[in-house]
Amino acid sequence: MYCISFQIQPKFAREFDRAEFLRRVRPVRSPEVDAIEEKGKLFLSFNFFTEFPAQLWQELQQPLFADADYAPRLAPFCVVICEDENEDECLLLHHFDSSEKLDSL
Repeated sequence: MYCISFQIQPKFAREFDRAEFLRRVRPVRSPEVDAIEEKGKLFLSFNFFTEFPAQLWQELQQPLFADADYAPRLAPFCVVICEDENEDECLLLHHFDSSEKLDSL
């Protein structure tokens, strides 16, 4: 089992429109939402579990990053990683800093 996790930067997490994100992804798959408050910071992530991470990643990109209206409201504020259940491998699929080297599935 793999987990594709969209992690919103803590400094933007409180203002992030969770309802809009969920409205866009639910036709593909409903995520597990983690919102953890720690030392005054909100750590917000949306976790999608799958046996087929490459296919799910491709399907999730359409309503999120491929949408010209929505991408600017998400891309600058998140990191997307893919981990296997043993956490032996962690791939960086998206980073708000475009100079970061990305992995592919």
